[in-house]
Amino acid sequence: MSSRYLDPTNDVAFKKLFSKKEILKDFLNTVLRLEEGCKIVELDFIPQEELPSFKMGRRSIFDIKCKDQEGKYYVVEMQNRPEDSFLNRVQCYASHAYVSQALRGATHKGLVPVILLVITKENLFEDDIECISYHHTVESQTKKQLLFALSYVFIELPKFTKSAKELKSGEDDWLYFFANWQESKEPPESLTDPLVLEAYKIIEQFNWTPEAYDAYFRARLAADAEDIMLTKSFEKGVEKGREEKEAAVKKAKEETEAALKKISKKWQKLFFQRV
Repeated sequence: MSSRYLDPTNDVAFKKLFSKKEILKDFLNTVLRLEEGCKIVELDFIPQEELPSFKMGRRSIFDIKCKDQEGKYYVVEMQNRPEDSFLNRVQCYASHAYVSQALRGATHKGLVPVILLVITKENLFEDDIECISYHHTVESQTKKQLLFALSYVFIELPKFTKSAKELKSGEDDWLYFFANWQESKEPPESLTDPLVLEAYKIIEQFNWTPEAYDAYFRARLAADAEDIMLTKSFEKGVEKGREEKEAAVKKAKEETEAALKKISKKWQKLFFQRV
């Protein structure tokens, strides 16, 4: 039986869900654990020309940037298929978001911090790292944060294992929404946040037009196709590496044998000269 809800991490569904700015604000303020004085107050969608471009691999979606009450910018990325070198790629994206401020005319003094949020359906870190993890640059001895340019927040959905009856906070409600959309028959009874309830309505497939659902389905097919291409490319690279390794081992073996023969002949010559 098909699920009542659609995958909110799908590119099309994610954009549809968070095109509602109040829902996006609620989500960010909750999962980033922002207190009064630090809450998100402005949201903007990043123009296409400002997105970083890479020749290899899938470009992560950098659609949203927002500003909080302290003036910090948050770059929100939807990434649901981690790939090789993903953490390096994430840091490159965040650096681009920071540097692009200067490229648009801001002085170094006017640069504001960037916080990158990553939501992933696969685990990136060890089991001792919690579902939501916060990563800052700190001084190694005092552990004080003195550099604020770049920070990262990762949400690893498989690590959220609470049942609907165990939900106790807005953070739990949002994590359950993302992690359990496929099994959910209806919103949890304990849910009180009207914006989370609206999020459930938005991803309910019966509320989608045929055209919107077609776009959702094509996005899923495109993602699956890219996964297959990346897998084949990886397998091809592994095979090429294996062949190159075998060739290198064979060459090294031949060179070693040739060197041993040369040394052997030299010692034989010296031996017979003495005799």
